[in-house]
Amino acid sequence: MTNHHSLGDASTRFCFLKAWTSIAQSGTDELFLTNGTLPVYDRLVQYPKLDESYLKNAKVETFNEEYQPPSLSGPTDKVRATVILIRTVINQLKKLVSTQLPTLVYVSSFTVACGYIWSCIAESRNDELELFGFTIDCRARLDPPIPAAYFGNCVTFCVAMDKAKQLMGKEGFLNAAKLLGESLHKTLTDKDGIVKDLGSFEDLFFELKPTTMMGVAGTPKLKFYDLDFGWGKPKKHETVSIDYNGSISMAACKDQNEDLEIGVCLSASEMEVFVRIFNDGLETYI
Repeated sequence: MTNHHSLGDASTRFCFLKAWTSIAQSGTDELFLTNGTLPVYDRLVQYPKLDESYLKNAKVETFNEEYQPPSLSGPTDKVRATVILIRTVINQLKKLVSTQLPTLVYVSSFTVACGYIWSCIAESRNDELELFGFTIDCRARLDPPIPAAYFGNCVTFCVAMDKAKQLMGKEGFLNAAKLLGESLHKTLTDKDGIVKDLGSFEDLFFELKPTTMMGVAGTPKLKFYDLDFGWGKPKKHETVSIDYNGSISMAACKDQNEDLEIGVCLSASEMEVFVRIFNDGLETYI
């Protein structure tokens, strides 16, 4: 399936699929209407200044001429890999970060996993300035909170940036985990609220222009492998967009929800280096 973020975020997409699979399994919508949660279509998120800023940057006057959806056929010079971080390894990475960086307030499975993958990819590409970003679901974090069944976008972004040479090796992993943990903690505890009247995404950087931008598609909190249309659970979940948008994908594993399944798409030469660095790092650090 495909969707555009103008329609909804990952939580919206997952709730839609939960409803669809429930109806497909039972052959009727009666069970879903009895036990499910109907979507909320009201526009509950009201930030006029943010709307104004995004509309200005969207170039509405030439929207039809300039906007084209991305092609779903990825570049042919790239290859895919799926790597697994099992729970015991994640816990050991968290312990390493907590021991080496005792003053770091926020050390989560997500931040150490993202930090490790970021450092491995940075070393495999060796660009000048790397940016890593991901979105945060704001539904429960707004005042007043937005219903979990809100159909639309209710996310903000969290970013960290550093020179590639600062992200290499064991110290590079620790630095990446530190940057991500600090950025996430600052965003979640900001006294002005998690969603502020920011301008466009580019306004974050001013003079600093990263040579590489990497994001995270998906979240381990949404259990896509539990979705069943009636002929069994998925054998493999793939995120097509990482072929062309520079992101990695992240999801809970099929058999063990506490393990993380991470999709990576790189050139063949970069992938060869990445896989070696990924495996060698786990043997060295743990």
